[in-house]
Amino acid sequence: MDQFSRRTFIKGLGLGTALLIAPPWTREALAGEVVGGLSRGEIDKVLSAALSRGGHFADLYLETRTRTHIVIASSEIRTLEYGVIQGGGVRTVFGERTGYAYAETFEPDEIVEAAGSAARIASGGGGVKRGPLEERKFARNVTCQEPIEGVSIGAKVALLERVDRAARAVSPQIRQVVIDYSDATQHFSIATSDGDLVTDELPVIYLRVNVNASRGEVTSEGMYRLSARKGMELLAGDAAEKAGRAAAEQAVRMLEAQPAPSGELPVVIAAGGGVMFHEAVGHGLEADAVLRGATVFAGRVGEKVASDLVSIYDDGSVPGERGSFNVDDEATPASKTLLIDKGILRGYMQDRRTAYNMREKSTGNGRRQSFRYPPIVRMTNTYLAPGTDSPEAIIRDTKRGIYAVNFGGGEVDPTSGQFTFGLREAYLIEDGRVTAPIKGANLVGSGPEVLKRIDRVASDFGGWPGTCGKADQWVPVTSSCPTLRVSAITVGGTA
Repeated sequence: MDQFSRRTFIKGLGLGTALLIAPPWTREALAGEVVGGLSRGEIDKVLSAALSRGGHFADLYLETRTRTHIVIASSEIRTLEYGVIQGGGVRTVFGERTGYAYAETFEPDEIVEAAGSAARIASGGGGVKRGPLEERKFARNVTCQEPIEGVSIGAKVALLERVDRAARAVSPQIRQVVIDYSDATQHFSIATSDGDLVTDELPVIYLRVNVNASRGEVTSEGMYRLSARKGMELLAGDAAEKAGRAAAEQAVRMLEAQPAPSGELPVVIAAGGGVMFHEAVGHGLEADAVLRGATVFAGRVGEKVASDLVSIYDDGSVPGERGSFNVDDEATPASKTLLIDKGILRGYMQDRRTAYNMREKSTGNGRRQSFRYPPIVRMTNTYLAPGTDSPEAIIRDTKRGIYAVNFGGGEVDPTSGQFTFGLREAYLIEDGRVTAPIKGANLVGSGPEVLKRIDRVASDFGGWPGTCGKADQWVPVTSSCPTLRVSAITVGGTA
């Protein structure tokens, strides 16, 4: 997650306080003269300064974001933070060169100065004519029923304490529960030299529960994540407590784990295991990697790169998903992009810069961590589409193999797609039945090769909410897939 500036950090906030911060603009303000704290005349001045030395495109990004972060460990509050950041970033693009500078303020003179710095970095060309700024309409994929800022920190702490109790109640073998909670509300406006003008707000909530269990000298871990682009309605009812119980139940199950086998085996990936495809395949389908020639998928549009059963999409318009939004960080509406269609590579994820250089259209994948960073091509909600099989039939037809339920950490070479993934929760498949839990299992292989070896795809579906790192920026994403089988992957085990 973004490391928030403490220049506006609020200390000593009472646990019963619900602090409502009004951003310096609203969507309704677009019809007036003030956008993001700047007048339209000041915005024009910024964009003119950004293009003063040439460049084919420039944009201004203004942001205010509030965030709460709470960590509970050993049933005690270990971290309690509330922070606010605000500022503006200016980008100038000329061909493949990008100049970017930002100011941690809405002072017009400082933002104009940042625009001049961006212009000097990406100078060249010239003669770009800017059209008048016009408000752009877009679909609302992200909405908020219960605003995050309207709920007190005390109420959020009480909710997390219920999660702690729910996890510990699962078994006397539970030894430690760590709950990491964060929420944020982001208000932003974007003005571009093409004349686009948008303003929007995005909520996000993230809850992760880590549980340790032990029986004698045997220890195990469980983990569960819950996250979405929603308000506090995400945690309504007993949704948060269910997350705590799920993490604890996983930890208890894994106390029975035996050493994993090794060798090349069929692997059935449970619904929700899409993080493997996000890492081993998704980054190779981002157009900036294609422009650098740093992916095995470069120049292969129209070629067969996967099994006939494989169709992969990236879709930032899925309502409420962690990786969703209404418009990307370049003012392009979120969209559904078909990347691989029944094994055939159809295209790449694009932002404005890569689309310009590849003579394509942006797919709405220009994203940034905050106003301090320029947008780059990023995944949103990336998923392998469901098939027609049943999960039960896939397992029943696997004589011996591994059932991968939850992935842990891993390493990927995005250039080649070579990967190593640890399995947090996995089981043996013996004679078509899921049997003993296993520990110490690692999957080793090549993403492009795995795509070709997928021979069964089920009709179910599940997602994994996470945070993706690239070029020192972190953004929320979701990786999803149905239950599927890879005919053979090298399993590094400890048996």
